Amino acid sequence: MTIGTPTTPPRRKIGQKHLQQDDVAGAAVMAEEGERSPLMLHISMTARDDGDDDEEDGVEKKVNEETGIGGTRLSSRWKKISYIILLMVVLKILLVLSSYYAFKDRRSFHSRLVVTPIEEAVEHTIDVGNNMTIWFRTWGTHPKNYLAPDEYVPALLFVHGGPGQAVADYKNGNKRFFDKEALFVVEVDQRGTGNSQPSVRDNYRNMEHYQDISISLIAKDFELVRKYLGIESWVVWGGSYGSTIALNYCMLFPESCTALLLRGIYLDTKKELSEVYSRRAFEDDERKLNLFNNLYDLAQREVKRVEGDDARELDPNDYKRLLQVYESMITRGDRTAIWRWTSFENNLMEDRPEMQLDPNHIIEEKFAEAQNVAFFETRLWLHGTFEEPSNLLAPERLVRLGNIPIFICQGIYDNVCPVQNAWSLVNGLKKAHHRHPRSDDPGFLQAYFLDANHEDTDPVMERCLKKIMNEFLEMYSSSQGF
Repeated sequence: MTIGTPTTPPRRKIGQKHLQQDDVAGAAVMAEEGERSPLMLHISMTARDDGDDDEEDGVEKKVNEETGIGGTRLSSRWKKISYIILLMVVLKILLVLSSYYAFKDRRSFHSRLVVTPIEEAVEHTIDVGNNMTIWFRTWGTHPKNYLAPDEYVPALLFVHGGPGQAVADYKNGNKRFFDKEALFVVEVDQRGTGNSQPSVRDNYRNMEHYQDISISLIAKDFELVRKYLGIESWVVWGGSYGSTIALNYCMLFPESCTALLLRGIYLDTKKELSEVYSRRAFEDDERKLNLFNNLYDLAQREVKRVEGDDARELDPNDYKRLLQVYESMITRGDRTAIWRWTSFENNLMEDRPEMQLDPNHIIEEKFAEAQNVAFFETRLWLHGTFEEPSNLLAPERLVRLGNIPIFICQGIYDNVCPVQNAWSLVNGLKKAHHRHPRSDDPGFLQAYFLDANHEDTDPVMERCLKKIMNEFLEMYSSSQGF
């Protein structure tokens, strides 16, 4: 299901020139409106041969003799040929001049730019205080000195999900969606994840540094990165919990956001948690019910361990209490709890048997990522849902996105970020003055609801993500006059 379909011209790579020809006879100079391209010339000249040359010459000679006027008077036919020759000369001069200036402009433009593939991405770190650093990498098209890269091509901020994943977990997969010749891409390891230090991935004891973590704190880190790179504004791309962070970032700093591209919407609400972390959500699905019971049983044993055998049984539908019990186990480095939590979520998303994890058997090469994700999921969800609610659907927050183009891809079979979340966001945005793309209102909202699941590797979801990226680039090219 699609809300709106933009009618935009086919995508053009930024700076690409186009040569067209017109089959109409004569000379024509064409230049595509708003595009820096050389004059494009097509000349078709057909010589007329009507067999009346002698007759015309005779008429000309007779007229001269009768009038007594000395010299030779050009016939109408020769006048036309002279005009054509003159026009050809003028057009030739214009073509040479335009080609020269176009070449000069292209040489000046490209001499300032470097295209860096994702495999050769440049790594950076910045200090954010309290002995913490944020790691990020950049690739794509940029000036040699990296200053103000968005003056040449749009900059894009990739917001990873999890929460608790890191750039390395995507294994350079973003090159499927981001054209290195059309974008300047910034990929950030969020606070405490991946290569940002101190990292929970390295040691569970580092969890103590991030008890105050919030999506607003992550947003402020993004602003530091943006200013460090001299970027005026950038496209913000986020999927799953990355959509949560991306939405909040653009609400806090709308002037920093050129556009917002989202997948698998998560909104930090109680309803979302209840649909994943309560038994009633899976009563009609035996496979998922078994997954939940495995998660719940460990939490119940923990409650009895802490409170004694006489402790009241943990309510299987009390999702807040379930999260609190798991957070307590995770922060003390309980490997079984960390793996049980991560395998539950993984197996909910994955329908393919070969991609599912055994909740009772830890895979060491995957454990560091599991530790990172388990901590940041429980901590951020408890914070954003109960302690300081994010309120992403509040009208006063949604209205701050009013002038930002928004593109959404949502799978209707998403088991982790249910489709109702995306519908709630779309309806809220429409009430906040985002309108259909063919309307005259400034807001732009394009949402696709797909026969797909949560992962960006789902073939249908992957096609949608490529589609909205192309739609944005077409919109950007049109607005910038490329």
